[in-house]
Amino acid sequence: MRNVYDIRRDNLRTLISQWGGPTSLARKLGHANGSYLAQLAGPHPSRDVSEKVAREIEARVRLPVGWLDQEQVGGGRPLDDQGLAECVRAVASVIRDAGLRPPPETYATLAQLAYEHARLTGVVDEAYIKRLVSLLREGGVG
Repeated sequence: MRNVYDIRRDNLRTLISQWGGPTSLARKLGHANGSYLAQLAGPHPSRDVSEKVAREIEARVRLPVGWLDQEQVGGGRPLDDQGLAECVRAVASVIRDAGLRPPPETYATLAQLAYEHARLTGVVDEAYIKRLVSLLREGGVG
């Protein structure tokens, strides 16, 4: 049976991948570079992800308390209200800036696609949303 330290390490590796590598996640966590994360979750980790460190990471990347302690099925960013709200705000902003007024169904689909992308990558990607909205414009929607 796997212990909590192994589970935390695997989940941290998933987060590192989602956030674009150890340096990117380290900066989000307030570190200058990824060396600390390499100690925790690199190919040859030298430290365990302690309870305190796990809770700090969860707080910084807005994960529910205890998320790192649980085996995650399918990876990705967990469903949370704040992540969804960030996606909706970003979609609304890009649509407004593009001067479009898509029907509610199209708007909902854009928000859904943006959220699915954010769950996979760990970030709300405004460039991705702009590409989606440009497809609307090219298709004559709005």
